[in-house]
Amino acid sequence: MKYTIPTLALTLIVAAPVFAQKEMPDQGQVFLKTFDANGDGRVSKEEYMKPQVQQIEKQFDYLDKNKDGIVDTAEADAFAKEMQKRMEQMQRQMQEHKDR
Repeated sequence: MKYTIPTLALTLIVAAPVFAQKEMPDQGQVFLKTFDANGDGRVSKEEYMKPQVQQIEKQFDYLDKNKDGIVDTAEADAFAKEMQKRMEQMQRQMQEHKDR
């Protein structure tokens, strides 16, 4: 199971304050502002991948509860149960909202 944020979605999240302006910004400029970490006006593969790698690392660290660098069956099962509970909670909330 993958838990990555698609690049376009990440770009939109990072650039949300820019979109709050009256006019739509130039998409190329949004891309550069989002990913050009060293400010040289170009985006390297490393700069482009860094936010995604950081997100994946955070997700792994969250899964690895005992911090041994390995996600074992117990940790994976615990995460699956946690996600199931979250989904059930969201469904209940949606149903409650719908019933109003």
